Amino acid sequence: MKRFLLLLLPCVFSAGTLAGQAILSIQGSIQNSSGVSLPDGNYPLTFRLYESESGGTAVWSETQPLVSVSGGLYSTSLGLTTPLTAAFNKPYFLGVSVRESPEITPRARLSAAPYGLSLVGQHNLLPSTGSVGIGTISPDSASELHLQKNAGTARLLVEGRDTARIVFKTDSSAASISYDGDKIYITNVRLIADEGINLAVGKSIAYDGDADWRLVEIDDFETDAEGWISTPCYHCVTSVPFERKSPNTAFSKGYLLRPTHGGSSTLKKEFDLTGIPHSKVKVVFTYHFYDSWDYRYGLEYEFGFAAFATQNNPQASTSNGNFQVGWRSIPQVCRRGSMVAETSESKFWVVFGSNLNESAANESFGISNVEVWVK
Repeated sequence: MKRFLLLLLPCVFSAGTLAGQAILSIQGSIQNSSGVSLPDGNYPLTFRLYESESGGTAVWSETQPLVSVSGGLYSTSLGLTTPLTAAFNKPYFLGVSVRESPEITPRARLSAAPYGLSLVGQHNLLPSTGSVGIGTISPDSASELHLQKNAGTARLLVEGRDTARIVFKTDSSAASISYDGDKIYITNVRLIADEGINLAVGKSIAYDGDADWRLVEIDDFETDAEGWISTPCYHCVTSVPFERKSPNTAFSKGYLLRPTHGGSSTLKKEFDLTGIPHSKVKVVFTYHFYDSWDYRYGLEYEFGFAAFATQNNPQASTSNGNFQVGWRSIPQVCRRGSMVAETSESKFWVVFGSNLNESAANESFGISNVEVWVK
């Protein structure tokens, strides 16, 4: 038969899928060297894709036994009999043969539309190289995927019927974050938060259902007394003088509060945890012993104490519920102490005191770094 030329019409390529399989629609005109079209009829056509305009080996081919030609024009789709395996991430050239005749020349270079198959892909792959940008034409070269929104919030949705999961994988291990509609599960992940973790008010971290302690207040006295007062005794309500001072030692650079009235003076404060859910309260503090307290081994004379109270003038007896759960220590240079109360009360007093009976110039105490924790 006569040698035919392959002429492609404008906009002859389009990409799509058929039953989940990628296809490439094409149209073309077949004429001989004199411009005479191939007679009307159905012809077997063989299609091949090459990476070069001439020579080389086809990277894909298929034969369609009955392709309708009318007025020299044909229209069909590639990938109908043999799945398209080309990645469409580089230039490709189409070769066509009629019956068993040699391939029509020249080969036709695929236009831009078929490269949409690199996004469709019969295996849902994205074979193109380089960073992928969504919302940007200049994606970050250090990222495989760059999602950008110029205004407002950029959102990435991971949706599953029962569970949405993000998997992080290296050569030897994997970790995941999953959401089942109720809880978020983190598996095989060791979290490192360089700037700390900030929880909303009322929220906590739990271990096997047991909530962890969370810090709700720190009194470090760096700028003022932070609401503390001093009274002559633990059940007194009249305020007496006290001082805010800095020991300025190698291991105590901050500030402390110290009664100056002498005797059994106390330091007190009412804490208000309204709006902070809790069933337990823990107070952690440093108790400083000043000057020479009287103490004999095995027989205590003077001691320091701390306690929770329900009011400013608590009673010594625990039976009336006014003065409960405490801490006590014999004289030391200073001691870091703590006390825990099982209570859901929003307001309570913390009282620090001693049983000293001399002036503050001879014997006294101080407190510093008072922390309130709840769970």
